Amino acid sequence: MFAEIRKDYLNPDQPCPLPFVVCNIGESESQGPISRPKGFHFHHALWVTKGQGVFTFQGKSVELGPGEGLFCKKGIPHGYERSGSSLSTRWITFLGGEGAMDYYRVPDLFLFRATPALVSSTEELDRLCAGSSTVLSRSAAGYLWLTEWLKNEFEPSSTPAHLVRQYLENHFAQPLTLEEIGAQVHMSRYALCRYYRDTQGITVMEQLKRIRIAKAKQFLRYASCSIEEVALLCGYDSPSYFGKIFREETGRTPREYRSSHAGSAQKK
Repeated sequence: MFAEIRKDYLNPDQPCPLPFVVCNIGESESQGPISRPKGFHFHHALWVTKGQGVFTFQGKSVELGPGEGLFCKKGIPHGYERSGSSLSTRWITFLGGEGAMDYYRVPDLFLFRATPALVSSTEELDRLCAGSSTVLSRSAAGYLWLTEWLKNEFEPSSTPAHLVRQYLENHFAQPLTLEEIGAQVHMSRYALCRYYRDTQGITVMEQLKRIRIAKAKQFLRYASCSIEEVALLCGYDSPSYFGKIFREETGRTPREYRSSHAGSAQKK
């Protein structure tokens, strides 16, 4: 178990001097009953690792099993105790992080599920804190832990259109097919084409072309590679076909476009 020993960073009544302070990380194989009618003096995330527990908050009680947990901001009344033969828990307490919590509009108290990503990142943070770390390095790592968790917990799931666009942005240099792109969102090529056209107003391949031309403009303006190399970097095996597509989209050949922006890289 890790507990911060720098007491000057652990005053809950004063503004946190760092973006984030890891106060305590631990686990209990035999969790005892906890009653906090006035809340805890640190922000507190705890989840069940084994057994069952009854958690009380906001005048109600819920039973939570393995992988289920409760988050409370400091000062929020809550309590918990085992409801079966055993209760094992994992927890982390901290100060700071208000900026991230405000950004995601985190409520004073919420239930959550401890995903494999959260479990893994908490274990990594625990190892760092227990090692030869400093309060500053723990602050940086802890704030990253918080923001990654809150992002996964509160950001809305990405739409298929967003996932397709992201895949195209990351793989524009490759010879992509509609079947391959559709597989990223579990759609057939026909379903993908219909969905993307209806929601985005253009076809998937038109979107890919726009991305490739935008990347080509960047290479032509700021890189010293040849036009043939630019074509390959943007997913075009044929420089002549690349030149044809580029002229259709911009009204200029790649060479004319580069000449008209000569010196751009030096000006940056």
